[in-house]
Amino acid sequence: MVSTPGLFRQAAPMIISRAGIAGMAIVDALMVARLGAGELAATTLSDGTFGRIVDIGISGLHAALVLTAAARLPGMAPERLAVWHRASLAGLLAGLLVFALSPLAGTLLALSGQEAALSARAGTVILILAAGLPAGLIALAAAVHLEGIGRAGLVARWMIAANLANAGLNALLIGGIDPIPALGAAGSATATTLVRIALAVALVATVRRIEGPAAFRRAAVADLKQAAASRRDHVKLSFGAVSTSCGMHALGVWLTVFAGWLGAAPLAAFASCWVLNLPGLLLAAGIGDAISMRAATPGTPASTARLWRDLARLALVLGPISAVIVLLAGPIATHYTPDVGLSALLAMLLPVTGLVLFLDGMSYGIFAALRARKDVAVPTLIQVGCMVLTVLLAALIAFRLDQGVLGLVHAIITTSLLRLGLLSARLAVVFRPQSVSEPQPA
Repeated sequence: MVSTPGLFRQAAPMIISRAGIAGMAIVDALMVARLGAGELAATTLSDGTFGRIVDIGISGLHAALVLTAAARLPGMAPERLAVWHRASLAGLLAGLLVFALSPLAGTLLALSGQEAALSARAGTVILILAAGLPAGLIALAAAVHLEGIGRAGLVARWMIAANLANAGLNALLIGGIDPIPALGAAGSATATTLVRIALAVALVATVRRIEGPAAFRRAAVADLKQAAASRRDHVKLSFGAVSTSCGMHALGVWLTVFAGWLGAAPLAAFASCWVLNLPGLLLAAGIGDAISMRAATPGTPASTARLWRDLARLALVLGPISAVIVLLAGPIATHYTPDVGLSALLAMLLPVTGLVLFLDGMSYGIFAALRARKDVAVPTLIQVGCMVLTVLLAALIAFRLDQGVLGLVHAIITTSLLRLGLLSARLAVVFRPQSVSEPQPA
């Protein structure tokens, strides 16, 4: 029987890892922002388009977490290694496919209505980032495996090292230091790609050290029926996660495009709001993943009462972060960029997006709890349906009602409220006491 630590103790290293991902994005944006709205617009446009494709791959690979956690017992190494092998192969193939298509990025951005020079600059950034995507997704598959077997602390330490390396490379490549020329947004992308490659090597080597020689061999699962069930569950969870993420991010790209139609400064301000929200959202992701693992770990059946307590703890964590963004929007914007116009736009948007942080963070926690019960179809429909409504409302409020970039965030907060309400209702149905049949230890 595998013991389960408290929620925050289990979530802490996972939070650090996810905060590390956010940390790299924030450092990139902050350092590029010093060069002005033009370079920042290229970075944020690439993040709002290519970055969403990366998020889709991340969501699919994270589906392996509950399956790996369910196979943590010492005698189940073949089962969990089979999950890792499938995830790594999927990550590699997805990364190579995106890299092959990345030379088209600049053209596609221009066709979407973005200004030609901005499209070309962002296209270069995307091409550089795509070169490191296969390594980045392989690194993620290894990180998920390590977290699933209870070695999240190792992942956190490697992520801290990656952030330090990224900051150092940014200092060299963004602004330039003689004889290295200033590369701006392209320099930030180059730093990210180099760090992803190094992180992949480090994490895969860590899996090999812990799992032994069997890590690189084809997993020989004794129970073929159980192996087939694991494959089906893996496909089901991955498909659900990718479908949700793909639908939401594909539609979310339109919000970035809408912001781009409004100009470089509205685009930079709109995208920067989500960069500043990212640490809180990844905090929610770390706690949510810990909640799902507590339900999936063998010998620790999910408790409905414990679930509600865990969600209450998540709310207590997100509330103060959201309040800081809402109440200190002006100072945050002033310190974020010296560009007066950009700072004013950011101060106007942050109070709304700070509330969105709380709503969407809670939605992720609920979604993770439902995923632990392999409840996929209805949550996916809720997520994608609300995102479709977001795009329609954003177009109406921003353009037809002439509210500009503020209309985009008003549309987002409206549908975030709806999403949280619908997911909460689904949670009440799936976890209602009379319907709960606790899983038995593996």
